[in-house]
Amino acid sequence: MLKRVRDADIHLVRVFVAVAESGGIAAAQDRLNVAASTISTQIANLETRLGFRLCERGRAGFALTHEGEIVLKSSYQLLRDLGRFVTSIETAQAEISGIVRIIMLDSLRDNAALRLAPALGTLRAEFPLLEFQILQGSANEVGAVILKREADVAVAWLPSAFPSLSVDLLFHEEQVICCGRGHPLFERAPDNIEPGELEEADWALEDFQVPQSVPFARPPVSTATTNFVEGLWHFVLAGTHLAYMPRPYVAAWIDADLVRPVLPRDHSVQLPISLISRSDMNSDAKVVVVKRAILEAHNLPMGATDGAGIRSSGSPGG
Repeated sequence: MLKRVRDADIHLVRVFVAVAESGGIAAAQDRLNVAASTISTQIANLETRLGFRLCERGRAGFALTHEGEIVLKSSYQLLRDLGRFVTSIETAQAEISGIVRIIMLDSLRDNAALRLAPALGTLRAEFPLLEFQILQGSANEVGAVILKREADVAVAWLPSAFPSLSVDLLFHEEQVICCGRGHPLFERAPDNIEPGELEEADWALEDFQVPQSVPFARPPVSTATTNFVEGLWHFVLAGTHLAYMPRPYVAAWIDADLVRPVLPRDHSVQLPISLISRSDMNSDAKVVVVKRAILEAHNLPMGATDGAGIRSSGSPGG
């Protein structure tokens, strides 16, 4: 039974978190850069220290035990507390100040999963010398803005991978095909519609609103384009066009029956909304504390990957 935490225990906890997030020992090899046999021994050592089994592993597959789920949650808390300790030491050494520019998708305002406001409140209390600028942009702009150092941190999804970017998954946002009252498909929505009818419908498009691999991301007929989500909304509300739109953004209008989703079971898309920054900015104290606050507000530990992959489940294309 674990009664005293040693440095080695913290290392084993980090290994366990990596295995749990990767979905198995073999899947965690690249992330930890050690052999599966070593990882297996480390997990066994942690189980011995704790006095119970953390996960089932073998031919039947990988799964956390009930105790493992509890330990994973506690591990996140431990790593967050360690992060706060490091931040406190950094603050004691030099007061963190300056302007942090945050760019985010214009569609995220109504998404309750976004916890940016609590993060900003925490930052204001802990780092009163920090200043902030919030910018809005479309998905096709965000990567370039970060790479050109026109912003420090982004909350968005990336249409493609950028090896020089650090990416932490925050949550997924559902995109649904929408039609407005007055549209020929409205009365039969959401499900009494043939997929072929979507081929003949007129669509409104926003640049990179959904990955190009998604059906109808580039439909045969489109007579309306825009570079921001609210532009799509005007076309949908007019009853003239179909468009993929974020469900949280249109939820109130769906509830008011002004808008209906179209074939949501077959054509909804889950986009990974992530916290993004340049990898070389991970040593910038003000960027580090801002990223940590945003991750903690989403109950996530610090520890991004590069832009070739996302630390948690998901990928840049959804």
